[in-house]
Amino acid sequence: MKTMKMTQFFLIIVFSTFFTTSCTTLIKQENSNTDYEKDFSTREVPYDNCIAILPFTLNYTQSGCYPVIKIKNSFLLLDTGANFSFVGRTGLCDLFYDNYEKILNQTEEIPKDKNINIFLQPVGYWIFPSYSDEKKSIPLFFTNTEITPFDGIIGEDCFQKFSNVIIDYKNKVIVFNGEKIKGESVPMMIDEDGLCFIEFLCSDIKEIGLIDTGSDCFIIRSSFMEKTCNYNHITKEKIEELKKRKVKITEPVNYSVKEIKIGKIKYKKILGMLGSDSRIKMTDEARGRLTEYSLLGFPFFKDKIIQLDYENKVFRIKR
Repeated sequence: MKTMKMTQFFLIIVFSTFFTTSCTTLIKQENSNTDYEKDFSTREVPYDNCIAILPFTLNYTQSGCYPVIKIKNSFLLLDTGANFSFVGRTGLCDLFYDNYEKILNQTEEIPKDKNINIFLQPVGYWIFPSYSDEKKSIPLFFTNTEITPFDGIIGEDCFQKFSNVIIDYKNKVIVFNGEKIKGESVPMMIDEDGLCFIEFLCSDIKEIGLIDTGSDCFIIRSSFMEKTCNYNHITKEKIEELKKRKVKITEPVNYSVKEIKIGKIKYKKILGMLGSDSRIKMTDEARGRLTEYSLLGFPFFKDKIIQLDYENKVFRIKR
């Protein structure tokens, strides 16, 4: 099996940083604010029956890969690869200024996730701007971890308060509780951490991938060359087992995959790298998880419309 899989790829060896993941240092767009501020202006979009539509920009960073919304003066990444919604220091100061000093002075008393430094107690709430009478309060947590250039992250704990979300990369809007979109539909698995996965074909080999709008690349599970994909770590117990895995860091290698298919949608010559690649800056827990599944980022969503249907556990994607 190892030999067969190796023949599926055209390998390019590189030793410079080529990819940037959602965990690495990013460069904020330094041009005029109009480069991304104009994306937040009012415009017509093809959605009627929903409870909210929020505009986002893809131009907040130079890579042009990250969907970012604006709340007050803060810019928050829409990240389906995160199961928490949280702010950093700049977001905390902007959104919860009155409590800023108090929260910073109390951080030693608040329990936190030791690996990713998120304090496990909401520092405030985002009152969701809904068209309906039902108001939702989205808890926002706080992290001391550097998340520059973003002021915060909106994750799956927010999205899954709704029956579905549509992330429209063509019109640059996120739609909450929208109608079913036309396109490819594939079953979606949701693990007990709240992350969403789909099955896809990697050069005709069945794989499982995390839907990650907070990543700008394709990351291949680090065990790809050694065994077939048999991902079943959806319970808390199994997830914790993965998080504790020790992963040997490998040299930078870019893999050019001949073809990837999500449903009937085909992607040709997609570049990817293994989860053990030394260029990927992420927590040990995240790297441990990437031994068993791959990560599907921006190259799969560019110029497309995706819908995560939590109620029916279906992922839809439209050209």
